[in-house]
Amino acid sequence: MKEFKLKIIDILKALSISIVAFSICNVLIGEFNIADSIISMIILSIICVIGYFLSFIVPLKKISPVLWISIIAILIASPISPISRIVIGYVDKLSINAIVTVILAYTGVIIGKDWNKFKAVGIKGVVVSIFVIIGTFLISSLMGDFFMKVF
Repeated sequence: MKEFKLKIIDILKALSISIVAFSICNVLIGEFNIADSIISMIILSIICVIGYFLSFIVPLKKISPVLWISIIAILIASPISPISRIVIGYVDKLSINAIVTVILAYTGVIIGKDWNKFKAVGIKGVVVSIFVIIGTFLISSLMGDFFMKVF
């Protein structure tokens, strides 16, 4: 719990920057207003904080915060949740392009910050990464296509 208290300030700072950046990008796309964008991002940020908190209080240390966040998001958005319509209604007002733009900007900053580590991976690591990304995309597309036909 002490570790969570030390990290929560940094997490809240990062989420605050993300809320602003995602909301601005979402409005610039032109389909959504700033109020809905901010509310949507706050909902997603709360889910992130809850998931991160669970990763510290549940004694299963092998479960990452990302898994906890995914579980919370699935439960909140599922039909069994009394708030699912509200959550889905707001989160539906976020453009995936806005989110991807900010994530790619973060990625660029991280790679630029650790450029020496990135170069140490070498060309083989870059080629493997490209194939992993392409494979993930293709498999996800095939699965999505399959499930769209089944359901």
